[in-house]
Amino acid sequence: MRINRYLAQTGRLSRRAADSVIQGGRVTINSRRAVLGDRVDPEQDEIRIDGKILTLQEKHYLALYKPKNVLTTLSDPRGRRCVRDLIPGQYRGVFPAGRLDFDAEGLIILTNDGDLAHAIHHPSFHVPKVYIVALCPKASDEALQQMAAGIILDGRKTRPAFIEHLKDDQRCTWVKITLRQGLKNQIKRMAQTLGLQAASIERIAIGPVDLKGMLPGDIRRLTRKELVALHKMLKNHKVT
Repeated sequence: MRINRYLAQTGRLSRRAADSVIQGGRVTINSRRAVLGDRVDPEQDEIRIDGKILTLQEKHYLALYKPKNVLTTLSDPRGRRCVRDLIPGQYRGVFPAGRLDFDAEGLIILTNDGDLAHAIHHPSFHVPKVYIVALCPKASDEALQQMAAGIILDGRKTRPAFIEHLKDDQRCTWVKITLRQGLKNQIKRMAQTLGLQAASIERIAIGPVDLKGMLPGDIRRLTRKELVALHKMLKNHKVT
């Protein structure tokens, strides 16, 4: 397999981070400095990073219900609470597959499988992510139709979204939004373009994985059924 894929599968690095450490000269294959594109046989080759031999770890696939005001990172120089603080010790080495805003709550998939994490996060795989969102003030039908059809962000139109109107309260319109891309702060920015504010965001599903039965802060292993369905989805939806 390619060296960057192997590094990702060790559970220590994402695919992008693997590319960076290879380019930085920190990886060797049988004492030779590795370059991008090198292929390795984990059974025969000795692969090191910063002089330390790498071995494959047991794969972990977890669902985390991230509470509000928790960073989707493993550390923060400002000392704010991170998802690492919620991960039990036996799962050390997993990392978030994608991101969720600091003030949002909901589902994050944690894994040490770099290939799976890359596929969940990368827009070419079209993995649907479902959110419950409060739009304030109340949103008109026209505004919801515009959000569903696509909004111009960063000079490009967002992909069509599925939006289901759930209810109106005194201040806000509550909707279920299904996205198949993950631009930074996408829901907030789409709302702002239409003069609205995403006052509450909760991600309730990523592909076949959902929050059913979970509370903020809960973490669980993905079921075999969820893993099979997720791998099948990624295989069927990849766009090259």
